[in-house]
Amino acid sequence: MKNQFRRLLLLAGLAFTQLTGVSAAEPASYHNGLSLQGFTGVLNTPNAHVTDEGWLYALYTNQEESKWRHKASYQDNYQFSVGFFKFIELGGRFFEAPRAGRDLSANFKLTSAHLTSDMPHFPVFAAGVQDIGGGAAKLQTRYLVVSEDLGPLRLSVGYGQGPDRMKGAFGGGELKVHDYFYLLGDYDTEETNVGARVVLPQFWQVPVSFTATAKTSLSYQPGNFEIALGLSLPLDFRMKAEQRGFSPKSHPLPRDAEPEPAKVLSPATSRDAMPQEPQTLNSLREALVREGFLNVRVGTLGRALVVEYENVVFNHNELDALGLIAGLACQAAPEDFDTLSLVIKRRNIRMATVSAALPHLRAFLNDPDRLEDLREHLVVDFDTSGTDAAVFTGGDENWGGFNTSLMLAPALTTFIGTEIGAFDYYLSFKPELTTMLWKGAAVTGRVNLPLAWSSNLKDGKQYSSSRQPTELDRLMLFQAVKPLPSVLLNLGAGLVVADRYGMLNEAIWSPGNGKHRFRVSQGWTEEETTHRQSELFLGSYRYYFSPLDLFLEGAAGKFWAEDRGVSLELKRFWEDTAVSFYYKGSEGPDKKNWQAVGIQLSFPLTPRKDMKPVAKLQVRGSDEWSYAQETTLKNNNVNNPTRGSLNYLAPYPLVINPQPTQALYRSFYNRDRLSEDYIRQHLGRLREAWLKYGKAEARNSGE
Repeated sequence: MKNQFRRLLLLAGLAFTQLTGVSAAEPASYHNGLSLQGFTGVLNTPNAHVTDEGWLYALYTNQEESKWRHKASYQDNYQFSVGFFKFIELGGRFFEAPRAGRDLSANFKLTSAHLTSDMPHFPVFAAGVQDIGGGAAKLQTRYLVVSEDLGPLRLSVGYGQGPDRMKGAFGGGELKVHDYFYLLGDYDTEETNVGARVVLPQFWQVPVSFTATAKTSLSYQPGNFEIALGLSLPLDFRMKAEQRGFSPKSHPLPRDAEPEPAKVLSPATSRDAMPQEPQTLNSLREALVREGFLNVRVGTLGRALVVEYENVVFNHNELDALGLIAGLACQAAPEDFDTLSLVIKRRNIRMATVSAALPHLRAFLNDPDRLEDLREHLVVDFDTSGTDAAVFTGGDENWGGFNTSLMLAPALTTFIGTEIGAFDYYLSFKPELTTMLWKGAAVTGRVNLPLAWSSNLKDGKQYSSSRQPTELDRLMLFQAVKPLPSVLLNLGAGLVVADRYGMLNEAIWSPGNGKHRFRVSQGWTEEETTHRQSELFLGSYRYYFSPLDLFLEGAAGKFWAEDRGVSLELKRFWEDTAVSFYYKGSEGPDKKNWQAVGIQLSFPLTPRKDMKPVAKLQVRGSDEWSYAQETTLKNNNVNNPTRGSLNYLAPYPLVINPQPTQALYRSFYNRDRLSEDYIRQHLGRLREAWLKYGKAEARNSGE
């Protein structure tokens, strides 16, 4: 084995001496692809780098583990990795090999690359673990590895502790022959492997890159190739080469002289005698109504232009609506106005006021270099009483009452690597109809329409209870109330789920700049046939770290299935895509303890700009579509000596915190992003939305 390791390093060194004069790849240009084991690396060994921050990698390979080649007729491996931070990758793996077993596990790797990014010739160090969690550890190892980039050649050596893989010294090399082609070789403490990797570029304006890897072992049947097919995509769904700056060809806004700091004007300043521009204000109001905004009012408060609106068309992010309206208001505002105050509404409840000096706002929309000026003078206030004394223009206020939204979205539930099967699924279609009523009120109904399911969900099979029939699974009336600037209540009653009537209530307190948020929820239901009653009561705290768009939330109490326990969630946003890693631990009503960990991916499944309501009806997709997969951790709930060797499912849903479409965080708080800290951190989104959508409105209005 040692001779094979030395031979591999010698071949890599000779290749380097021959090719350094031909190719000169920069270290930063390497593609940090997934190995056939699921961590970033060569073939079966890791390097010291990690998945790019904000990227998702996925890989399938048919490679068979050497220790059960003669036992299993085949092996399927499904792997993924997420660059959650620039210094860590988090990933998972599921494999199935007949007569060898199946396993669902996690892995992670920490790297020093970000600490030495300005020292290209300094080696990079990393530490990682493969096959964490679950009851069975079939491919577990812990390792240290160091990598050095020498022109087009990346060399990696390390030491693994096993016990299942990489027991001892290992090493490998990646030779970048071309931007899209790599030659690979490694020694994994058992075998010497060679292969090649092809990395296709993003194309057709689709932000997905595909990879293909072929590998053969020099120690076992050389020439018998195993393959891997993978893809990588940015979690913000932007093209990799996309410039984050904005086009200078936007139509310019009028510039003003020395700007004054923005402020939410007090009622006293409304007494200042200022010339009114009713025709201009009416034109602005009509433009906003044309865009599909509801509950629109445009008025004046001293030298401030005040615009109230409710957004139902930009369902990726409230900042898109804020940016378009800010640009239109800057164009329409007469010269003697010095401040713009935008009042954000939800169900005709005034949620927040965003104010800025018009000169600062115009300067930023014309020049992104003026971002810090705007950020310094911007005011975000959840006490909207500062605009109570505004004088609004007459005309149709575009009342949102009886405005109806039909949301069309699928639902997918999967069972991966369980004691029953390798992969089971249930796919359904869930159209949801929501009608706004009076201030703060809405009625919503949702139907479940099954589309497809696996054999284990058929009648009489193990998971048949997880297959919901065609039915009305929600019909509720919600009433929101804002008693204090930082407090919002949401009271709901009706058919909570298909066979349970009751109530679902919540309250959110988000003091200050939005860094902290407290939530309590209470519910009570009764089953329609058995009249069995159940209740839930939960409390949670969320902390938001704005520089990374990072959310940490903990919840505790009595959950939906009347299990008592805790949940922890670490969530990060990239644009409008959120990735969450979570932990659940609870004691069920049967006094059994359960633990689970999982990952959730959430993103809008609808165009960035939805259709405008037509005759008060709007058809759109989901503003937040989620897919989650979890695995139970080893426990002793079942009197079975093999308990824990597979992903056994609990007999009831674990730690469910019910948050329907009308939940406060989603319907009122922009997926928990309507806060001062978030708005200040993402002012660039305002300008991007203005440049993308402002021109079309300017053409429609004849400018």
